[in-house]
Amino acid sequence: MKRIALFMLSLVVIITGCAPVYEKNEQVGMETNDNSQNDKAIVPKYNISDEYYRPLEEYKPSKSRGVITNQIGNRLDIKEMEEGLRRHSKDAFDPKDYFFQEGQYITEDMLYDWLDRSNNKNGNGGTENGLNPSLQDGAGEKEMRENPKYLSHILEQDYLKASKDGEVQLKGMSIGIAMKSQYRFQTDFGEPYRYEDISKEEMLQQGQKMAQTVVDRIREDEAIPNVPIMVAIYREEELGAMTPGNYVAKTTVKADKVKIGEWDRIDEDYILFPSKEAEDEYPEEASLMNNLQNDVAKYFPNYIGVVGKGFYIEDDLQQLSITIPIEFKGQTEVIGLTQYVYSIILENFPNYFDLEVNIESHNGQEALISREADEEEPFVHIYGQ
Repeated sequence: MKRIALFMLSLVVIITGCAPVYEKNEQVGMETNDNSQNDKAIVPKYNISDEYYRPLEEYKPSKSRGVITNQIGNRLDIKEMEEGLRRHSKDAFDPKDYFFQEGQYITEDMLYDWLDRSNNKNGNGGTENGLNPSLQDGAGEKEMRENPKYLSHILEQDYLKASKDGEVQLKGMSIGIAMKSQYRFQTDFGEPYRYEDISKEEMLQQGQKMAQTVVDRIREDEAIPNVPIMVAIYREEELGAMTPGNYVAKTTVKADKVKIGEWDRIDEDYILFPSKEAEDEYPEEASLMNNLQNDVAKYFPNYIGVVGKGFYIEDDLQQLSITIPIEFKGQTEVIGLTQYVYSIILENFPNYFDLEVNIESHNGQEALISREADEEEPFVHIYGQ
């Protein structure tokens, strides 16, 4: 405790925002036109980091904007599907060479058509292009369980390059295929919902088959240039889950190819702390989080709980996000708790992963402690100072 007290006495809380490090980029164009394949574009002169894709200065919303919120019920899945697809796209389209743009080719009408059930059977109300299994009208629980709607969403992201005269052209495309891990259905309107779990093997088999159909349709569309297509399959979490799902497989189809070849397995996962899964699979981090929870409970009388979310790649922790909800009783308590948690991080938390701690109350976020991997000391910001 003496050591902790010394940390608290010596700590200077940083109360100004952390400004990002911008890197200068070349401006390659000054005009825009309506041709999405061959545009003049203004490219931002600065970039936050080489790890991020540069957007074009003229923002173009996706042609299927908003569909994802109607198709995927968990906001955590929505965020991870979008951010995860960009993350995996880096292997195919280097951020140093490509600009990012939201999907400009798969429209809202096309997408809803593809996400529907197939109408291969008479009277089922599906669509000719529907990718989900067909189902006859009046089907009972058994038929519904045997023919779930596997596919939730198809996400398009476009990657462009700029020529010397300022023209930007589509040079790559990424497609995310969102698949359910649990199918929710009703046998009749007003009836209670029923649930059918979908195994990872079954989901993957169906996802790979649907992915090939999507690539076929992209290649058949004359409005879309023949560019490399990175395809990734995303497995959603169950409804109401506190952590998102994750991508499970990906592949890249070359510009002159149509058929998908081998798929690469993706081994990544989000783990909730505290949970039985965390204790069973990652006991070291689970113990670290339990100790933090116990220390905070002893120190802070208005403590509510500690919740953590760990992101793992091939069983190695990459990022740990911690939320500490409190009952706000004054700024002095917030400062004291922030200092105390800061000292615990310095003493007990290793620095081989990115770490973020958010202290929150019913008023909103009260403090932030963050540290990137390999850094020695965290950045601290107390809001309202």
